[in-house]
Amino acid sequence: MLFLSATVTDLKWNRIYNLQTYPAIACGLVLGFAAAGADGALMSFLGLIVGLSLLSVFYLLGGVGAGDVKLLGAIGALKGSSFVLWTMFYTGLVGGAMALIIIIWQGSVRQTLKNLVFFVRHPFRFQREQDQRNRQYLPYGFAISIGCFCALCTI
Repeated sequence: MLFLSATVTDLKWNRIYNLQTYPAIACGLVLGFAAAGADGALMSFLGLIVGLSLLSVFYLLGGVGAGDVKLLGAIGALKGSSFVLWTMFYTGLVGGAMALIIIIWQGSVRQTLKNLVFFVRHPFRFQREQDQRNRQYLPYGFAISIGCFCALCTI
């Protein structure tokens, strides 16, 4: 129930803690080895790498936190690379819907479009300037959790 605890901490404290993700990663690797030996451990490790890789670019751009990246990596270690790809697919849909709802709810559609145009033209300058402005928090750990649940229900 990793994704449930991540949802609670992300919604309540805007954080996903290492105490949640690191043990889950270790369990995924150990369980992979216990289930299928070295091949199982390799599959869990591959799931971990795929999960970490999927959000790393967004982390480097400042779009998600390190806890979100590690959460997706832990899901990959526990369930494998194909599962984490489906999780990310559903997470993208859920996260996009959440972002759209927040943008509309706060009436910041115009500013968001201006930011998007500026980001496309100046991606590295945007990051520095965006750090100085107030950012809207999007609990992406919640979106990952919903995406994981959707993947569990459909696969």
